[in-house]
Amino acid sequence: MSRNPSPEAAARRAEYAARDRAHAAAIRAKRAHERALAKAADAAQLATEVDRIRSEVRVGVKAPAGKLAAVDTAAMLLLGPQGAVGCGGALLRTLEVLAGKGRHPVPSLLAAGRWQDEAALRAALEAFRPKLAAIGLRVCRRKAGWRLARAAR
Repeated sequence: MSRNPSPEAAARRAEYAARDRAHAAAIRAKRAHERALAKAADAAQLATEVDRIRSEVRVGVKAPAGKLAAVDTAAMLLLGPQGAVGCGGALLRTLEVLAGKGRHPVPSLLAAGRWQDEAALRAALEAFRPKLAAIGLRVCRRKAGWRLARAAR
């Protein structure tokens, strides 16, 4: 015995399906809006942190010509295109590796700074992000490895 749905039942199912699609689209739009708001808030917070840190930047000390960044281990400074900022030992050793040419795999960065794991390294670099932005740098993370890059203006 085959079951043929009535035209009313088929219309009801089509209406439910259309309502579900509309609801899913509304949820996607809401989440996209929330992500955009969070991104804007993050950018605003970074901008205020960078403005606060600009007073700490040593403007007269810059990276050597032809290099994006360099590390002065004696003075514990990271030199960038817009000046230099001080940083701690483990982070300085990691940034020294990142200042070299090319991309660097995460295990080499973990060994350089003696980090416990990648999460600790990410947290340290995230906390240092405003200082990097103040001297015109950012950390570019890709599957092929991490590197220091010029900050977007």
